[in-house]
Amino acid sequence: MDIEGLLKKKKSVKSSITKLQNKTEEEIEKLNNVGLLARKNRFLEFRTEVKDVLDSIISICEEKDEETYCTEKDDILDMLEAILVTIDTQLVPSVINSDLETINKGSSQTSISAQSAEVKLPTLSLPIFSGVTEEWLAFSDLFEAAVSNNQNLTGAQKLQYLKGSLRSDALRIVNSLSITNDNFEIAWKLLKVRYFNKREIMSSLVKKFINITPLSGESSTQILNLIDSTKEFVRMLESLEYKVDPTSDTLLMHMILFKLDTNSRTWFERTFPTDVIPRLDELLQFLATQARSITSSFTKRNVQGKVTLVASNAQSQCPLCNGDHTLSRCDTFLKLSVQGRSDFVKTKNVCFNCLTQFHGVKTCKSKFRCKRCKNPHHSLLHIENASARGRQGAVNVLNSSGLSVNAPVFSPVPIPGSSEPSENSRVVDVTSCISDVNPDIQILLCTALIQVRDIWGNYETCRCLLDSGSQASLITNECIERLGLRKEKANARISCLGASDTHTNGIAEIQFTPHFSSQNSFHASVYVINKIVGMIPHHDLDSSMRELFGDISLADPAFYKSSPIDVLLGVDLTLPLLRGQTLSMGKDKPFAIHSELSWIIGGKANSSGQNSLQVNHIQLVSDQLINKFWELDSVPCAKPLTSLEEACEDHFVKTHSRDENGRYTVRLPFHSPPTRLGNSKQNAIRRLVSVERHLISNPDKYKLYRNFMKEYLDLKHMELVPDSEINNSTSLYLPHHGVVRDTSCTTKLRVVFDASSKTSSGLSLNDLLMVGPRVQPELFPILIQFRIFNVAICADVEKMFRQIKVHEEDVDWQRILWRDSPTEPIKEYRLTTVTYGTSSAPFISTRTLRQLAIDEQENFPAASRATLCHFYVDDLLSGSATRKGAVQLVSELQEMMKRGGFSLRKWVSNDPGALSNIPEELKAVDSKHTIKDDQHIKILGIAWLPYVDKFTFTITVNETDVWTKRKVLSEVAKIFDPLGWLAPTVIISKIFLQDLWSPHLSWDEELPNSLARQWRIFQEQLPLLTKIKIPRCILIPQAIDVQVHGFCDSSEKAYCAAIYIRSKDATQTVISRLLTSKTRVSPVKTQSLPRLELCSALLLANLLHATLPTLTVPISETFAWSDSKITLAWLKSEPRRWQPFVANRVAQIQELTPNVHWNFVSGLENPADCGTRGIPPTKLENCDLWFNGPDWLRNSTLPIGRFEDNPQLQEDMSTEAKGISKLIMLTVVNAIFKVEFFKKFSLWNKLKRVVAYCLRFVKNCSLAACKRRKSFLTTTELSEAEKAIVKFIQHDHFSMEVSYLSAGKQLPSSNKLIPLTPFYDDFGIIRVGGRLKNSILPESQKHPILLPKTDPVVNLIITDYHLKLLHAGPQLLQSALREKFWILSARDAVRRVVRRCIPCFRNRPRFAEQIMGDLPEFRVCPSSVFQRTGLDFAGPFLIRSSKGRGSRNTKKGINSYSTTYGSRRPSSLRPLAIAYKNDPTFLEEMIFRVLDLATIKIQMAHLSKEP
Repeated sequence: MDIEGLLKKKKSVKSSITKLQNKTEEEIEKLNNVGLLARKNRFLEFRTEVKDVLDSIISICEEKDEETYCTEKDDILDMLEAILVTIDTQLVPSVINSDLETINKGSSQTSISAQSAEVKLPTLSLPIFSGVTEEWLAFSDLFEAAVSNNQNLTGAQKLQYLKGSLRSDALRIVNSLSITNDNFEIAWKLLKVRYFNKREIMSSLVKKFINITPLSGESSTQILNLIDSTKEFVRMLESLEYKVDPTSDTLLMHMILFKLDTNSRTWFERTFPTDVIPRLDELLQFLATQARSITSSFTKRNVQGKVTLVASNAQSQCPLCNGDHTLSRCDTFLKLSVQGRSDFVKTKNVCFNCLTQFHGVKTCKSKFRCKRCKNPHHSLLHIENASARGRQGAVNVLNSSGLSVNAPVFSPVPIPGSSEPSENSRVVDVTSCISDVNPDIQILLCTALIQVRDIWGNYETCRCLLDSGSQASLITNECIERLGLRKEKANARISCLGASDTHTNGIAEIQFTPHFSSQNSFHASVYVINKIVGMIPHHDLDSSMRELFGDISLADPAFYKSSPIDVLLGVDLTLPLLRGQTLSMGKDKPFAIHSELSWIIGGKANSSGQNSLQVNHIQLVSDQLINKFWELDSVPCAKPLTSLEEACEDHFVKTHSRDENGRYTVRLPFHSPPTRLGNSKQNAIRRLVSVERHLISNPDKYKLYRNFMKEYLDLKHMELVPDSEINNSTSLYLPHHGVVRDTSCTTKLRVVFDASSKTSSGLSLNDLLMVGPRVQPELFPILIQFRIFNVAICADVEKMFRQIKVHEEDVDWQRILWRDSPTEPIKEYRLTTVTYGTSSAPFISTRTLRQLAIDEQENFPAASRATLCHFYVDDLLSGSATRKGAVQLVSELQEMMKRGGFSLRKWVSNDPGALSNIPEELKAVDSKHTIKDDQHIKILGIAWLPYVDKFTFTITVNETDVWTKRKVLSEVAKIFDPLGWLAPTVIISKIFLQDLWSPHLSWDEELPNSLARQWRIFQEQLPLLTKIKIPRCILIPQAIDVQVHGFCDSSEKAYCAAIYIRSKDATQTVISRLLTSKTRVSPVKTQSLPRLELCSALLLANLLHATLPTLTVPISETFAWSDSKITLAWLKSEPRRWQPFVANRVAQIQELTPNVHWNFVSGLENPADCGTRGIPPTKLENCDLWFNGPDWLRNSTLPIGRFEDNPQLQEDMSTEAKGISKLIMLTVVNAIFKVEFFKKFSLWNKLKRVVAYCLRFVKNCSLAACKRRKSFLTTTELSEAEKAIVKFIQHDHFSMEVSYLSAGKQLPSSNKLIPLTPFYDDFGIIRVGGRLKNSILPESQKHPILLPKTDPVVNLIITDYHLKLLHAGPQLLQSALREKFWILSARDAVRRVVRRCIPCFRNRPRFAEQIMGDLPEFRVCPSSVFQRTGLDFAGPFLIRSSKGRGSRNTKKGINSYSTTYGSRRPSSLRPLAIAYKNDPTFLEEMIFRVLDLATIKIQMAHLSKEP
């Protein structure tokens, strides 16, 4: 469109906006919520339209006009923003009283309804109960008061309310009950039986009461919480009909007393005399008074004399309507405009911030602010500034979730006992009417119901999730099977959160429409995965959420109900489906988005359950694989039966029977009524069609499938359902599919029936069946016993599952659909025998086989024993010592199995004569028998060569260019070695697996070149293991003595245990052969080598404990060998002497091996060493030490001896010795004692050393004697002593500062230490802060330790520094101290110490002053001019008192006065006054010399003037 067309369109839109704006301003007071929302949507459409038009104009206009159009765009958007804000302000919440609706149309009910309409109470929300026992009493009381005792409600309505109030486990108890009048009492009784357990409730109440948090200080909030918790506990006890007697009252009182802080406890003790025992109510009354005192003491007062009142809970009267509610919850106040609310608040002296009276915003203590602008006013008083929003107004309004401050609020009723807000929050939290009442918020994801077309053209309802953050659309495997749609192969990997991956099962095409009647149809390509997400929402929300959007059609009407997701629509479908219109119900409330599927709900919603975030479901199969790998390699141990397994065993014993032919009939072991199963026929039809479509493309497989079903029918293992029973509702149809086994020599294809397929109720047959316990031995003991027999026999039970009948009352739960050709009609059959695919089938079949052995034990003792001990599922691995015994065993087995309706086939033996009576058709076709695990564990077999009577291995190696952790694990798991014959080679792969976890590689990340190269070298050698041949029989023929020898050893990488059988015949010929072994990799956490040796000994003990009971030959002696002398010494001592790690393992070993002789063997002769260091496949075949043991094991005598004890061994053992603690003296030391203790010292160094010795003593008391320190004190110990002394001084003088800083709090602003910015260091010492953080100075100089000025220890520190600095003066001493300590008023403290220093005092004496004599007469009497003359001698002079070294120069001065008497002929000159302080001798000498010289000069001058 050109510029002129756009301008015309802009003019038209602006005209429409102006008209609608004027009309809205005139009618805004008359419009209801629906009308306001309609106007709002219209303005939103105008905003989008005008924005698009102006953007188009700006993009094509001239540059000089661009600014004009931008300004016009901003003005229009600002105007629309103002209009939208006005509309949002006028929106009023709907008030519905669900409890006062008219139920009967009588006059009395009509009046009640009319009265209710006038009251307009808010919606009454019922309490929520999720199965927590301690919440049952509160829930039952509230529910009975609100619902159960309401005579106006029917039983069905009460049951509906009850189900809506239950969650999680509690809901599952009554969920199966239908909504009828009679079922409410049944449901309520079931809940009371389950949760009204007085003992459990009492236990939880007492535990909760004991765990009440103690008071951390004088806090009114904490005290009130303590009071509330105590009263609640007492009330709950009374509700349990438990009265608080005086004894209980005293106990509770003392328990509460110990929860108090020190000051509160002190004041309480002062309140009562010592001979009076206070009661609990007196303590609570005291605490209430204490809380009020603390609150009043912190009340702020106005400096100008005005009284400031603190808001309290007592204020509940509305200042507008005088109602019993706060102003923020007043309907009259909410109906006012924002300006009207503001005017009322001003006139009534109401706080603008919290809407309570008698204080203003400046003194308001509420921590809450406006939810929209964060300014100090209530959200109900917020006036939007349209011009401030600028250009982003359109975007903000479209996406805003806070458009209306009057949005309806849904606040669930809090259950007593749950966490309550603090006192202050209850006082000032008046903004809770907006969104913050309930902190439990759940985010609703956008869901919709869609109609998806299935393969027959019908539409199935599915629930989809709209995800704009997904690049692909997904569908669950269950949904695609329900629809019968065909999926194609697709090798795709889906990356989810955390870079985790999941693989798809294929890709399919779907066609879907909205759930309502619509002409729109959409197509999508979806990837098939097992599961998309969990339940959305993760639990049911309040059904009143639906009322928020009651006027619009929703894409998912049950968006508030927890339901599974079938389809996920990606961004390529989600965004085109959205139309852009949005309805918001306020901040923290859900919103609605208009789409092609109708209105979609999303956003925040109040939730009373646990918070949960939904992410893609990812199942890492590799974790299961590695767990199974370690499980197979573990030593088998017996596991106790669970309650469900015991129930399954009891069910079989009570319900099984035998017919006249001896065949067994069993009942299906249901743990829940099978009537819970839903419709399954349609799903079975779809699955049958899908199987037929697959079989048509594979004729050979289709033929095998038909033959299998024909055999099933011919053998009467299934039968046609009579026409009269086809429509029987108590039936289930099982889908089926074929499993091909090319390696099988009898059944190439086996049809498996899918009993895990879900019905319409969401449950499957396997969900309701008990699995049952294992009733046969593990594979480990069966293989051990199989190696004992000289003549070995193997066989297999033919069609074991199908030889057991199912009771006629249960066969309808095993119906199937089948036809030989797609052109024939589908026929209904029911399976009359135990069925493949049901979870209980393995237990029923093996338990029936065991029951046959028990029933026929008297008639066939040998066969019964073999059946009980030598069967693994349907495989028999047994034998006998002689051929005659083997023939008899075969005969008994055949006859016993025949009596139970079973048949043995695939017979094989190492002695063909043992099978002489077996027909050829029943013998094994191949010459080897593969031992297999059950259906749950897929393992490679151990190949037995019967003609040479040896085992061998089949190793297959997969070649690949890229090796990952997943592929390596898969290759390692293929090496199936249940008895550990290949342990030296397998341990190499185990260590390599452990090394793969160190670089933190992902499962599909390529291995580094070094690791990949190492693995390739090892893998290339694996086929060499096929050359190894291990004799099956481990005994020498006609053995007369059999011994068991176990060896253990450890290295830093792994540890190993191996067991050998040593047998001797009458000719004294001895052979020894490896029976079994187990290896373990060492823990990642480094352990000492003696500890690892002890772990290997424990592994050997467990292995012996599991092996010895399975050996059916008499064992003369059992020996255990280790090359660790420390381990052997530990085993011969008492476990209590050692540390827990050693003590626990020593105790286990001694318990497991009471009759085992432990001996020492050298490392070179220890075969277990092969399993710790590893042997590559190239060398394992020729390792005689591993397969046969050391050479001396085949000699007639054994090197049994005692190893010599030595001091080094004792020292090594002592490292694990437990310290012996002896209590010598217990003294209670208080603070006064510490102060007096410190005053006893006059030297800082001596005090430090004494404290250091005390600390050493404390540490030595907790150490073993060998680890105690007894030498000189170290600098570390002296430093720790200094820190301990400093910490005590600081705790004594700065207790308040320590409590604040240790808790991470800021000091009060009035604290005198604030200028020093003190902080708490890692050692708990207060240091001075400052700005020297980036300095290179030591930490002690940058942040010196803070000390007081008056403590005696501080004087010791100053004195110590004064002496070290050779009696330095105050200035130097203070400078040196501040390199480590910051002493408050340090100048005074330093001067005080220096003044008291005696040597310093002695070395600073005052000079003595000579008293001057009287002045002579001529100095004081007047005379003529020059009649008297004064002479001043110069100075000072440096005088040396003596000659030689050590003499010093001293200063000396002369001050003298002389007078010359005037005469006509002066003849003399006399000294008048001489002042000198030190040397009189020098004075006389100088005086005479100077006076004589002066006299001579004067006389000469006088004579020269004479005539």
